[in-house]
Amino acid sequence: MLYAKNIIFVWIVSMIASSATAQETPPPVWDLSGNEIPAALQSGSIGKVDGNIVLTGGAAFAVPPDAFKHPGNFTVQVTASITELVDNTLFTIMKKQGADDDGFTFAMDYRDDPRISPRVYTIVNNVVMNTNSNSSGIGGKSGPKPDTPYTFTVSVRDGFASFYIDGIPYKKCYMEVTPNDEPMWIGRNLDEEKKPMDVVISDVKVYGPDYVYVSDKEKEEENPRGVVAGKGWALDVPKIENPEWPKVMIYGDSISMGYRNYLIPALLEKNVYVFHCVHFINGGVPKQAMEEMAGRYQFDAIVFNNGLHSLQWPPVTVSTGRDLPMRSSAMRSGRR
Repeated sequence: MLYAKNIIFVWIVSMIASSATAQETPPPVWDLSGNEIPAALQSGSIGKVDGNIVLTGGAAFAVPPDAFKHPGNFTVQVTASITELVDNTLFTIMKKQGADDDGFTFAMDYRDDPRISPRVYTIVNNVVMNTNSNSSGIGGKSGPKPDTPYTFTVSVRDGFASFYIDGIPYKKCYMEVTPNDEPMWIGRNLDEEKKPMDVVISDVKVYGPDYVYVSDKEKEEENPRGVVAGKGWALDVPKIENPEWPKVMIYGDSISMGYRNYLIPALLEKNVYVFHCVHFINGGVPKQAMEEMAGRYQFDAIVFNNGLHSLQWPPVTVSTGRDLPMRSSAMRSGRR
């Protein structure tokens, strides 16, 4: 009798554990292994091998828009491997982006040049937010490996998107993703001039709001940074816990990246928050976008710094008559 009770007790504990596990990972709203891809959401010659989707020659397919019934809270994961590394090719892992400034895109390119690291692109509301090319993972100097599966994750909670590669945080966005009714394409490049990569898609899952993506590779940062963005601009920002601290905005081209490892941490130790926008001083940022970006916070100082690229421009491009009004406009906006 005691043995029978023990068996029942073990069975009950097992059922509770199984139930808890099921609650931790609810069934996906859409699953490549169980859902059909509508013919209207396929383009090019799509192959199927051992249950995997093979995309060659620019072929692509899409997850239907009704898989994203809760546009402010969802998680989508795509597991893919590159069959061959070919110079100057592009793989758009996820593209749920319309003609307007909305949605998101997750993509990577490959360059067969040791001086140029493969880049991963994260785009939200048509604003490109790259990570430093020296970062680790598929987008860093180590580069991707052929025939190796990588899992790309976009987790949107309360409208804010975070991007991961194999569970490693890649980019956090402090800007709400503007929803749309577009399907999410896999393999359809934004840049049609770039040759698409040939890839194998082994898994695609979309989860609803009842699933909260948590990665054990995501460490708590002592001084976390993210991105605030608007139409035509993106600003790297610190997490503000002391709003009364002075705020400095650095605006410059790639040479201003040199501030990140030394000046920004040093000023933070002095209780100064630093915001950073990487762009050419007169490189085509619309006046409205510049004013909106500079006016988002009350800046105490704005630092402008261009590097050697400016020396290549003719005087008509970087004339004082064009440059000074842009700087003045930014400084006026930052004082409002």
